[in-house]
Amino acid sequence: MTIERTVEKACIFAFLGFWLVGIAAANQADIAATTTPRADIATIGPRGDIHFPDNGPPTGLADSAALRATVYGTPPQQLAPVPETVPLQEINIALPWKPPVPEVFWFNRRLRAWFAEQDKPAPLAILISGTGSDGNTAKISMLRATLYGAGYHVLSLPSPTFPGFIVAASSTGVAGDLHQDSQDLYAAMQQIIAHLPHRIRITDIDVVGYSLGAANAAVVKSIDETEGKLKIHRVVMINPPVSLFTSIDRLDKLFAVSIGPGDAGIENLYRKLYIRLANYYRASEKVHIDDTDVLAAAGSVFKTDADFSAAIALTFRIALINVFFAGDMYARTGVVVDPKHPPRVGDSLEQIARTLRDKPFSEYFEKVFAPYYLARRPGATPESLLAASRLDIIADNLRNNPDYYAQTNSDDVILDKPELAWLKSTLGERIVVYDHGGHLGNLGEKQQIADMLSMLAGEWKGPRT
Repeated sequence: MTIERTVEKACIFAFLGFWLVGIAAANQADIAATTTPRADIATIGPRGDIHFPDNGPPTGLADSAALRATVYGTPPQQLAPVPETVPLQEINIALPWKPPVPEVFWFNRRLRAWFAEQDKPAPLAILISGTGSDGNTAKISMLRATLYGAGYHVLSLPSPTFPGFIVAASSTGVAGDLHQDSQDLYAAMQQIIAHLPHRIRITDIDVVGYSLGAANAAVVKSIDETEGKLKIHRVVMINPPVSLFTSIDRLDKLFAVSIGPGDAGIENLYRKLYIRLANYYRASEKVHIDDTDVLAAAGSVFKTDADFSAAIALTFRIALINVFFAGDMYARTGVVVDPKHPPRVGDSLEQIARTLRDKPFSEYFEKVFAPYYLARRPGATPESLLAASRLDIIADNLRNNPDYYAQTNSDDVILDKPELAWLKSTLGERIVVYDHGGHLGNLGEKQQIADMLSMLAGEWKGPRT
């Protein structure tokens, strides 16, 4: 397969975020991707513009070691051992509640999930991926192998902000509402489990999520506490955000500061990273790249803290591009897509991609997310929508139920000090805060894995002193 066709295939299967692979590469080589304190709450201006709180940058964004940990991940010699092979089945399931699929999204009509089966009765661990990621990323694969080796059946699901989930499983098509997205995940879990072969015996169900998937995992359990359809036992949140919107707003600002205004800086960043990724496609013929691939490319190209900061922000911007495009299509808000003349199969999406890559998450909230949900929730306000996007919507569950656990880092780039303090005060002894790792930079490390398995087994005795 030629590099042109490989990139084209990748672009089609990942929506617009990785369409920029083609754009940047073509320029270079002619190649065709309890309550948080009120100061932490975002406010809405008189013209409907959103103002996020400024409590200073998260510790990790000012810490060189945290930036490098986020980009490079856990060193191989520090990784926990995992089985050499894990039997894996891909599940493709049509879900009955999804809205009509726009023609341009024809390739994502069924939800893709992955299942690793034990040959005897076993507990089931459900994994939920991070922002914009599918259910078979490098991070998911590592966690899956660890849990399978510990004796679990493992079901892995994409993030509700992943294009394949938005099209195949979202009941709205407008991602970002923490409770609604988690409700869709909960419904998808039920459908998949109900359709597993009868030979598979499940003795218990736990849920593990990382990054945004961590918040989703906790809200899924809170829903199950009311509905009781899965009887979810324990949840482990790995590097959860307290607020999706606030965390990404910080990274959007970081993106703008690191790259500067105008197209020149953005083009230069994309060119550096995506030429490396295009060569990766040529070698592997992989059809989807995830945040691990982008950060690995950054680690091989960049050397300064400013560049690492921009690369980290870029992984979230790519996810936003996909969320923004799909949300605008489903909500028919007309920000980048004319609802009367939506793109069709074969149409060029290059101009849409170029437009969206410059748009911050606050604009998605103001122009797509808020108009959609305000029209469907009587009495809702922009402020109430922002408040509902925060993990403290389930503060009582987190505080009072002993089966919620969390792992995070003191230098996580998506948390500021008040948010970290809230997690610690809410979860008490059921959270461990490592003193290094940035955002997911110690995922798979021996101690992190040992602590996660201890939490899932109900054997956690609290942080080490």
